[in-house]
Amino acid sequence: MTDFLFAFNGLTEMGWLLQNFGPLMTAVVFFIWRDYRREDKLQTRVKELEDEIRDIVLPLVNSCSAVIAKNTQMMEQNGRVMERLETVIDRTLR
Repeated sequence: MTDFLFAFNGLTEMGWLLQNFGPLMTAVVFFIWRDYRREDKLQTRVKELEDEIRDIVLPLVNSCSAVIAKNTQMMEQNGRVMERLETVIDRTLR
């Protein structure tokens, strides 16, 4: 059946089906063929998206995570420095 679906590509086959099997069988085969092609295109697109996620998005997320971790570390250091400065300023103003 799948070999037939690969070969099914136009009005010639539709005419042959219509002549030999009638309109109901032609409609059934057409819808099966259409859904098979749709599923094949969807599978291809899903694979492309998975490859994009693996190749582009995942490294980007990893690098962003590293930047966020470094930024958090610097903010904590700045907080400690600000506390020390506040302590020194309080002492000098007394």
